[in-house]
Amino acid sequence: MRVLVSIFEQLVPISGGGTPRISSIIDVLIKRGHEVSVAASFATDTIEALQTLRCNKILPLNNVSRLDKNKMKKYLLFHPLNIFKVVQEAMKSKPDLIIAHNAIAGLPSLLTRKTTKSLAVLDMTDLIFQYLTSYERAWTTQIERIGEKIENKVIRESDKIITISQIMKQTLVHKGAKPDKVEIVYDGVRSNLFKPRIKEAEALREKYADGVENIIMHHGVIDPQDHPEIIVGAAEGVIKQHPNTMFWLIGNGAAIPDIKEKIRRKNLEKHFFLSGWVPYEDMPSFISACDAGLVILPDISSARVRVTLKGFEYWACEKPIVSSDLPALREIIDPGQTGLFYKPDDPKDLAERICMLLEDKPLSKRMGQAGRRLVENKYDWEKLATQFVMFCECMSD
Repeated sequence: MRVLVSIFEQLVPISGGGTPRISSIIDVLIKRGHEVSVAASFATDTIEALQTLRCNKILPLNNVSRLDKNKMKKYLLFHPLNIFKVVQEAMKSKPDLIIAHNAIAGLPSLLTRKTTKSLAVLDMTDLIFQYLTSYERAWTTQIERIGEKIENKVIRESDKIITISQIMKQTLVHKGAKPDKVEIVYDGVRSNLFKPRIKEAEALREKYADGVENIIMHHGVIDPQDHPEIIVGAAEGVIKQHPNTMFWLIGNGAAIPDIKEKIRRKNLEKHFFLSGWVPYEDMPSFISACDAGLVILPDISSARVRVTLKGFEYWACEKPIVSSDLPALREIIDPGQTGLFYKPDDPKDLAERICMLLEDKPLSKRMGQAGRRLVENKYDWEKLATQFVMFCECMSD
């Protein structure tokens, strides 16, 4: 098949979000002999991007950093331009299949379908326009209404939707998708990249937490919609019982200034390390340096359907997790075996679960090891991406 893959995020180098998923799908498509073109943004030149992805052609798109404080306004400018570019490419190349990551990237396949006869596959991992409610700006209300209508249209009219959880499938069906057109392929992790790195972990602990007994970690984009400030509230409770504990926030995002201010007001500076952005390939070393990982999400509609990458990445490095108790996450976490749940938006309960792990090291170790086995058996990207591609291949039979 001739396949056009479209994602409106930075794909080379991997920037987090949907890019590990899409890069794995591209890799499997190529391994299985398909002719692949990729529309995405790149922080490298064309030659390096082609060499990295090993695809037939790339179409560079405009990039908006997920860390940009004005990203919502920039999306309004750049997404229409990116849609136009992908429409042009689809009209020109007439691929057999267009795989698009999330609904806005999926719109070009619907706009060109009558002419190109291309089948439209929507890789749906987020309900994008539900995030706008967390920004609480008057101008976003109208954008949210228009965007949700577009998103729902793409959901209804795509030939196939592949999504990340049973609860997300139910949501998509409620929005008009036909149940027999929706398949589930969970998120995962590259277990050959994310694995324990003992020497690197020791060096990082010595550099950033010398003499500290316990390190609790949260990593990724740290944005307001995920309510990450709960970590500061939980830290107070943990430190009262375990004073020699640090909290590492590895990554960056719009919520960081507010978190820094809360840390300062509570005099917790010596108990926090905020790294700023860390390259994707360095993340296994940082994860290996911690004792437990946090999966922080609030109890809101956009979070209830999500399965975040960070949980799999902690498991791959043999770390236990403390996760918000939400429907999609219940599908993958076995409480007491691979992780613990806390009540969403409850810092006291989060602190209690963290303390439980700190006070039972054998339990923490068993959970981390069980998580690693789970990743290897079920949530490795090679297996998941192959499953994804096989769903696509069945469409052309």
